[in-house]
Amino acid sequence: MKLLLFDVDATLVLTGGAGLRALNRAFQRLYSVDNAMYAIAPQGKTDPAIVREIFHKNMPGHAPEAALIANILETYLEFLKEEVAHSDSYEVLPGIAEILNELSGREGVVLGLATGNIETGARIKLQRGDLNRFFAFGGYGSDAEDRVLLVRRAVENAYLQHGRMIDGQDTFVIGDTPLDITAGRSAGCRTVGVATGQYSAEHLREAGADFVIANFRDDRDYFLRSTFIE
Repeated sequence: MKLLLFDVDATLVLTGGAGLRALNRAFQRLYSVDNAMYAIAPQGKTDPAIVREIFHKNMPGHAPEAALIANILETYLEFLKEEVAHSDSYEVLPGIAEILNELSGREGVVLGLATGNIETGARIKLQRGDLNRFFAFGGYGSDAEDRVLLVRRAVENAYLQHGRMIDGQDTFVIGDTPLDITAGRSAGCRTVGVATGQYSAEHLREAGADFVIANFRDDRDYFLRSTFIE
C-alpha cells in the first residue's frame, strides 16, 4: 500500500493570495495592525507559526498563547471564505484533477493531506476546486505547529482510517517548498518536490527531495514510476 500526503498551497491549488489577505484583515480587525503579512514569507510554514511570526514582528516581546492564536485563526477563517470565493486568480494546478481522479480509483493507494493550513482553512481552499472529495484525512497546522509533527499525525490518521500502518518507504510527502521536504524526511517518509510554487526544482533537490517534478500534467508518468504505483 502507498500513502501519498499532499500539501495544499501551490501544490494542489493557488488561491491568488486569499490566505494572505484574510490574515491581514484578521489582524486589522482584532489589533488594528495594517498589512500584517508584510515581509512575512509564509511558504511551507504552519498557520500558527505564521501568526506567531506576525506577533514577533509587530509586537516585539509579546509571546502569544495558544488560545490567542486560535482566536486570530478563527477570525481569519471568516475572511478566508470570502477571499477564496472571490479570488480572480484561484486555480487548480496543472494535472491535479486528473492525477487525483486516477489515484483515487487505484487499489492500494491512499490519499491524504499534510499541510500547514489549519484543517478548516485547508478545506475552504480545496472546496472551490472540488478537491475535498479526494482527502478523507490528513495532518494540519491545527494538529501541530511543528510541520514534522503534523506529517506524523497524517500517518497516524491513515492508520485509523485504513487499519494498518504504512511503512515510511511507502509514504510520500508531496509539496512545493523545502520545508515540506525536510519535514517529510524528518518524519521518516520519502518526498516528492513539485516545482509549482516559488521554489525551483534545484531548490527542492538541495532540500533533499527524493524525486522532483515540474507539475502533475507534464510529469505524470515519472511521478507514478517514482512512487512505484506504475
